[in-house]
Amino acid sequence: MRTHYRFGHAWHVAAAPERVRALVEDVGGYGRWWPAVRILRGGGAPGSRTAEAVIAAPLGYGLRIRLAEADPRGGELRAAISGDLEGWCAWWLVPHGRGTAVRFAQEVEARAPLLRLASPIAHRALARQHGAVLRAAADGMRAALA
Repeated sequence: MRTHYRFGHAWHVAAAPERVRALVEDVGGYGRWWPAVRILRGGGAPGSRTAEAVIAAPLGYGLRIRLAEADPRGGELRAAISGDLEGWCAWWLVPHGRGTAVRFAQEVEARAPLLRLASPIAHRALARQHGAVLRAAADGMRAALA
């Protein structure tokens, strides 16, 4: 079945990497700047932060996931994902001009029964929705850091 997804998105923000990092590390605060994310619970100390969230997709369904901060690899900020999706996501933040180049990557397997059923038929449409969710994240991040 075609239920595996791999995504990569990049954008620039006019804020110092330290400010962007603080925003990204506050997993429990994603809902304040990322329109598709509604945090149900979140918190924890650095190195063990977690969040339970519902991600609203443009077609109106919601994915319930849990994010758990994972050991970074090569300067990235990484989280394990479980729930309706299983896998990982990571952020890379690199100084660029007077701001920060932001790169987000995600690799997940669909676990929710309805999503697994729809994935083989609607894989491209679901991937396009992810792009819309990440474009809104970039806009929200820029606004939060302005």
